[in-house]
Amino acid sequence: MEVTIRQVAPLVIVLTGATFLNTLSAQSVVILLPTISRDLNIPENRQQWIVSAYALTAGSFLLLCGKLADIYGKRLMFILGALWFGATSLGAAFSPFEICMYAMRALQGIGAAVCVPTAIGIIGHAIPPGRVKNYSFAFYCGGAPIGQVFGNLLGGIISNYVNWKVVFFVTAGASFMVSFVAIFVIPKEQPTRSIDALRTSNIDWMGAFLFTAGLLLLLISLSEGVSQGWKSSSTIAMLTISIIFLALFVFWQHHLEKMSYEPLMKVSTFKTARFSLAMLIVCIFSAGFTNFLVYSTYFYQDYQLLSPIQTTLRFIPLGIVGLGTTFGSGYLLSRVRGNYILIFGLGSASIAHLLLAVPIPPSKSYFAYGLPAMCLAAFGADTVYPFLGLFTTQSLPRKDQGVAGAMFQTVASIGRAMFLPITAAIQSSVQMKDIRNGSSERHALLEGLRAVEWFCFACMVASLGITAFGLRNIGKVGLLKKLGTVQSASEEKDSRV
Repeated sequence: MEVTIRQVAPLVIVLTGATFLNTLSAQSVVILLPTISRDLNIPENRQQWIVSAYALTAGSFLLLCGKLADIYGKRLMFILGALWFGATSLGAAFSPFEICMYAMRALQGIGAAVCVPTAIGIIGHAIPPGRVKNYSFAFYCGGAPIGQVFGNLLGGIISNYVNWKVVFFVTAGASFMVSFVAIFVIPKEQPTRSIDALRTSNIDWMGAFLFTAGLLLLLISLSEGVSQGWKSSSTIAMLTISIIFLALFVFWQHHLEKMSYEPLMKVSTFKTARFSLAMLIVCIFSAGFTNFLVYSTYFYQDYQLLSPIQTTLRFIPLGIVGLGTTFGSGYLLSRVRGNYILIFGLGSASIAHLLLAVPIPPSKSYFAYGLPAMCLAAFGADTVYPFLGLFTTQSLPRKDQGVAGAMFQTVASIGRAMFLPITAAIQSSVQMKDIRNGSSERHALLEGLRAVEWFCFACMVASLGITAFGLRNIGKVGLLKKLGTVQSASEEKDSRV
């Protein structure tokens, strides 16, 4: 039965709260790092762990939490996850010393790992395919960039005017509110085969351990590689063990699938070329968009020496344009072929990187190139993410919608984690080379930032090539009425005959 936007609006708003709070919490803490570190006596070389502890657990536990949501119920997991997120936010606010802050942030990341994929799974499971679902996915995906902007704004205001603990009080209060409202707006799931005793007794704990431990070690080794160096014995050891664990995970999942057991993730899904290429684009685009946000911040704060508030004001157009673009994306998903949507989004993101890469004099007005770059980045994020999010959930059956959300977020997290060390190395290398050649430190910093944007531009162009050739026959994903399959353009025509 077709549902209306009015019927699902409360549900979608609450679920969007998950991705909004996730990015708001992550970004606001980045702005507040110096203040928090000063109060808790955290040395500069360990400050990044306040951010990394959250990102590591939020990325590593996604797949396990998505599977548990499919088994024990997405509604229950979402409510508990939001409560957990709020409780650990309070714990972070009252942390009296360094280790306690790291622990609370890591536990807070687990809350995000529960809520974010579960929210995607609820949209995929509870809302029938069609126009309303398209708008729901678009609106949900818009929560992340808007949370990024509000995180900058909240962090900037708090760093200037009030105590850093306030940011954790705000996120805690918002999380408790989301959890409370979710009790009333998320529909109860009907008992199905997916939650009976037989299936719950056969949770793939071995796969969960291999994947979670492998990804956790991978993310830690990538983070340590930047700070400690890639030749460090601990970095090499963790990287090697992580690769072994992840390889064993793939082998184990393939074995379970062949034996007709319930795996944590069906690796056979990646045998479909379109799905694998779409996940590759998720990985590359997430990395590029994250680097755009990070290095734009460096440009305004470290090069132009703007205050956090002044920097935040330059990101506000990203949120405003992004919000408007989400509604346009919802409209287009059922009317325009997917490859055209991706080409537009990736093309917009490419130009955004290009505007910050070309040698435009930094003295030029923000409105000459900074504002267009922000608007184009918003066009990119809020067309690419809704399409790929919907594509992912449409590719998996109804019983695995939690895993679908987890796969989407996990691939995005891997992209962000893998590319940030690469771009940091690029910036450092170019910067040091310029200094050796006699440039001032300030000019060398600018050249390093531009080199990163050129690299991201090249990655976006590569994604455009993948879309143009590998996904050229993809149909209108928003028209699909059945989960577990994604039609090509030719199949779409045949289905109408």
